[in-house]
Amino acid sequence: MLELSFLILSLTSISVFILICFFRSTSHPPTKTPCPESYPIIGILPSLLRNRHRFHDWIADMLSKTPSSTLQVNNFLNLSHIICTANPVNIEHLLVTNFSNYIKGSRYLDFLQELLGHGIFNVDGHLWTVQRKIASHEFNTKSLKHFVSDVVKSELSKSLMPNLFKACDHGLIIDMQEVLQDFTFTNICKVAFGVDPGSVSSLNFSKAFDDAAEIGFSRFMAPLPALWKLQRSLNIGSEKRLKEAVKVINEFALEVIKSRQEQDGGKNQDLLSRFMVLSSGMEFKDQEHKRMFLRDIIISFVLAAKYHRPPRRLRQLQRQGFLATKS
Repeated sequence: MLELSFLILSLTSISVFILICFFRSTSHPPTKTPCPESYPIIGILPSLLRNRHRFHDWIADMLSKTPSSTLQVNNFLNLSHIICTANPVNIEHLLVTNFSNYIKGSRYLDFLQELLGHGIFNVDGHLWTVQRKIASHEFNTKSLKHFVSDVVKSELSKSLMPNLFKACDHGLIIDMQEVLQDFTFTNICKVAFGVDPGSVSSLNFSKAFDDAAEIGFSRFMAPLPALWKLQRSLNIGSEKRLKEAVKVINEFALEVIKSRQEQDGGKNQDLLSRFMVLSSGMEFKDQEHKRMFLRDIIISFVLAAKYHRPPRRLRQLQRQGFLATKS
């Protein structure tokens, strides 16, 4: 009898909840807007699934058709909504004049927590301010600009141009996007870590980074966040692959940081060495916390320069002897 009463109560609660969601979605008179059609319970899920392959173009198309370049879309169950804007006045209000009032929030931070940790793209408040000051100071120094210029010139003359000339001589068709992505990753590895990405550990890091970034960003697109959170709890599916990828990333990054600390990293010009010097006056619980702090900073800058698939075709051509390898 008690079980039957509980079942009736549960069904009644669900029915009331569905009715509330329905009336919330129909309480406003329909208007002609470019916003995707929102349904009771499922919100804009059908439109989202139809346009998942062109999400940014889809949002841009809708924004271009609104007089204010701003629109609101409802999430699953219509219990919350997202505001999208391309209005310069709004952007300035959010990112300049009132930046401190608009935090990322715990929900946003959870999407890329495993990959970015407490890096500048995944924190608010004091931690963001500290990293912003460190980055601003270093990226405005002439020595870093000269270092970056030297690295890029070296890669151009020793790798990129010889590879392109050899491909041309052999009449090969190559994917320029992959070639330039490889060129970019090589430069960011040398600028950020001071390491040559041609090693096996670096290639594993590149592959793991791509996997982690792809899975992390896919969380943003998930219609039901509870699904990927359940996968994370059970350590299955894409969340299991994310965990494995982050392990490879951490092993590579922390090993480089530890090695640099033992070698007195202040003598080098890469970003890691510079951040090590600037963080020397900061207080940390122990060396492990300091290494994780440095790891999060550097990984954030790698993400800013690289969020694509690894250039497997170029490396395949190099292994076959068609393209020059780094001298």
